[in-house]
Amino acid sequence: MLPLLQNLFFLIIELLRVPFDLVVGTKRRIYEVSRFVDAPKTVAWNVVSAHKIKLEGPPPMELDTEPDPARPGVFTGTCQYNDKRLKFAYQILAETPGEAMTLRLLADECDPIYQVGDDYIGAVAVAGDDRQSVITECCELTHTRISTRLLMPLTVLRSLYSLKRTAEARAGRRGRNFGDQLTSAVITGALTFASFSALFDMSAAVILLLVVLLHELGHVLAMRWVGIPVRGIYFIPFFGGVAVGEGFGKSEAVRGFVALMGPAGSMLTTGIFFWLSLQNDDPFLADLVLLSAVVNGLNLLPILPLDGGRILQALTSRLSPRGARAIHGALLLVGVGLAAWFGDYLLMALILLIAPGVLSKQTYALNQVMPLTRREMAWLVCGYGATLLFYIGVAERTWNTPLVAGGS
Repeated sequence: MLPLLQNLFFLIIELLRVPFDLVVGTKRRIYEVSRFVDAPKTVAWNVVSAHKIKLEGPPPMELDTEPDPARPGVFTGTCQYNDKRLKFAYQILAETPGEAMTLRLLADECDPIYQVGDDYIGAVAVAGDDRQSVITECCELTHTRISTRLLMPLTVLRSLYSLKRTAEARAGRRGRNFGDQLTSAVITGALTFASFSALFDMSAAVILLLVVLLHELGHVLAMRWVGIPVRGIYFIPFFGGVAVGEGFGKSEAVRGFVALMGPAGSMLTTGIFFWLSLQNDDPFLADLVLLSAVVNGLNLLPILPLDGGRILQALTSRLSPRGARAIHGALLLVGVGLAAWFGDYLLMALILLIAPGVLSKQTYALNQVMPLTRREMAWLVCGYGATLLFYIGVAERTWNTPLVAGGS
């Protein structure tokens, strides 16, 4: 199974466990994830056991801790994310050099962002040989807040992938070649095509897959333009797709631009298809124009994780954190309602998964970068407005054209 689908399955299963745990009163929870690493076992171990190290993102993190002479096994220092340096302390409970390590987080000596629960125990193990390895990360804690129940699965995944990417970078195998990216796109595309075919029909599935591909290519071009390395395009069954980069951008201007260029980049192809559809009565072109306008237009709704929500994040970067979180929280509720109305339960699950990170004061502060200037905000608003009006206009012109994909 592809890593993206593994991750999605893991997150959905953990999300479904939350209401069950709340009903039966389970507070102590264990999270465990293993992933293949394209690096020798020794390299992977040196990364996971390091007390001073710069870890790959997103977001990049630098761990800088020193042993406490007065307390054997205790390390204290800082973790730095972007420009934010946070207090961090832990105690090594057990270690088998080259194999595994168990530690306890000393929450009282850490920044509040790390106080996610009581008696936090973390463990990491490495298996493999001199060519490849597998990293397993496990954490156990007693939950004291509902929000941490939703945040922890994503936190564990992000931590594991940070270790994985750092080990692969140190082994000189950083990044994925074009062949790997193409293989992932083809396999996830085939699965997504099958899911669309099950929901609609083969003709509509072809159109939707093409619309999603053109949309994600817009994001890819934008990432390359601003210097963000691209890891690939992944299609998500029953949902759409995502273009994945090595990072999110170091300013809200960059993040807003990358988010906007998905739907904005598709304006060119949608316009070409629209012009061609006016030249003849090809029903496939008419369906392609309408679905492109609808998919890209809906993607501009200011609700995370849609592109419109990412753009709104950039536009609210000059507001107070509390005000920005309040706006996003209200719109997340709208998003859950719309997803339920349309029966898109995968989108509903994704919204619920990201909600704790969006609404958490500490997580929001951690992910803050340089806000938009007034000029950048004006350009982004104009670009967003023009793109949205374009798709509304195209949809209005083609809405009364009957969809013939799959027959009448």
